[in-house]
Amino acid sequence: MSLPSERRKSHRYPCYGPFDFRIDGWYITTGKIVNLCLNGCLVQPNLQSEVNVDDILDLRFEVKHLTFRARCIVRRVALDGTLGLEILLLSDRTRRQLKDLIEEFDSAQQQQPQRAITR
Repeated sequence: MSLPSERRKSHRYPCYGPFDFRIDGWYITTGKIVNLCLNGCLVQPNLQSEVNVDDILDLRFEVKHLTFRARCIVRRVALDGTLGLEILLLSDRTRRQLKDLIEEFDSAQQQQPQRAITR
């Protein structure tokens, strides 16, 4: 059986940090960010949230002591409660900071020795 085609535009990097988001100015939930790329992220809310695919939200998250704010759209709501978000809008400064962070993740990943495949 073949795997479904990958729809992401760029590689996601595992990371950790807190987040919160609002829909239409209402406080919704907090949780942790699971992975991140230039175009989106996967988040795990602390509590089950009433979020649906195509909801637009204002996301604030922190990774490596850097705080980011972004306008996002929910692209996936998984059975385990994780939310796949696409970043729609970032300020130029925030986009540069996010790009720098992603480059740091990429550099660290490339420096890790490749694990031998054993059977």
